[in-house]
Amino acid sequence: MKKEDEIQVNKVLNMGQLFVNLPVMIVMFGLMWLSYYLKEAEIISMMLTSFGFILSFILGWLTWSVLVPLWRIWAFGKIEEEFYYYLKQEAIYAMLIWPDGSFFEKTEIRTKEQKLKIKAINDKIDELMEDEYNY
Repeated sequence: MKKEDEIQVNKVLNMGQLFVNLPVMIVMFGLMWLSYYLKEAEIISMMLTSFGFILSFILGWLTWSVLVPLWRIWAFGKIEEEFYYYLKQEAIYAMLIWPDGSFFEKTEIRTKEQKLKIKAINDKIDELMEDEYNY
């Protein structure tokens, strides 16, 4: 892999951190902070504060579930096909996506169009890996 190709893969991974994980953290910690603040201001009870903390995880996961397919399609569109497998492995390592078939990967919320695009990406990865294995 040439240095400029590696740089491009790193750029799309960094954009994933900004586009996916930053909003997730803002949703989660923002709601946790709001719940704590309202409790300290004696506006809500401890029970509602606990509910706010639980809700923060649910809404954070929902945010991830919607944003990650968008990033995934965008990211693979920004690099050469020969680097798809590398990007996928690095995205898993960076905890942007989960391995294929895992419970968490199945929680992604994808439209029919997104499902088709992601399937095409995965099919291309399988094809490239099969070609490499046959050499």
